[in-house]
Formats: sequence, structure tokens, C-alpha cells
Amino acid sequence: MEIVIIPVVVIGLVLAILELVFVHQDETGMGWMKHGLHAIPTMFIFIFISMNIPLVLELVGWKDNMWINIGIRVVIGIIAMIKIGAAAAVAGRVGEKLPHTLIIGALIMVAPYLWEIFLCTIPFIKSLPLSGCPVK
Repeated sequence: MEIVIIPVVVIGLVLAILELVFVHQDETGMGWMKHGLHAIPTMFIFIFISMNIPLVLELVGWKDNMWINIGIRVVIGIIAMIKIGAAAAVAGRVGEKLPHTLIIGALIMVAPYLWEIFLCTIPFIKSLPLSGCPVK
């Protein structure tokens, strides 16, 4: 089992930018940039965990199982949604709107599947090392 890096960088950047856009929409005039910058490193952490679950399961000696993978990704998405809501509460701000929080959480949950279904069909991406694409 190899570590997956390329999708973490690509999807992490896309979702971090989307998170910044949502923060900007929801907290205009309230220091959204300072409040939103923490989204970038935390998004990379969430996506890294979500994209590398089989590796982590192998390290702890658990059997790789589709339902365990899905369950862990759901938990990661829920933790991300709680983090998004808590960050605004700690800052004393209005916070992000619920639909924006749900969109980010859902995209974190399905990111590995979206990568495999859509981007792994591109031969260039599939040929890259550490791309996370299944070898056929």
C-alpha cells in the first residue's frame, strides 16, 4: 500500500479555495481572510486522512473493508463540519451558513471516490506516481 499525495494536494487546494469563497460570502466585512486562512492546512489534513485510509488501516493491522473506509470518511466529514462551525464560534463571528458547511463536509467524504471516478480516467494523471489511481 502506497501513500497518496497528488490527490491530496489537488483536492486539498480546490476545497480550501472553496472554503475561503464560502467564508468570504458568509462573513463579508468581518475579517474573513484572517478567519478563513486556517482552512488551508486543516483541509489538507482532512483530505490526507480521507485519501490514505487503506494505508492507515494496514499500519494498525485492521483488515481493509469498504464499510470501514466509508465509516471513517463519514466521521472525517462530520469532524470537518464541526470544526468549521467551531472556528466561527471561537472567533465570535456569525459563522458559515449550514449549506456551505454541509457541502464542504460532503466533498471531503466523497473526495477519494470523485478522484478515482473522474480524474483517474485521464491517462496523464493515472501515470503519475503517488496518484492514488488503481493500477490495471
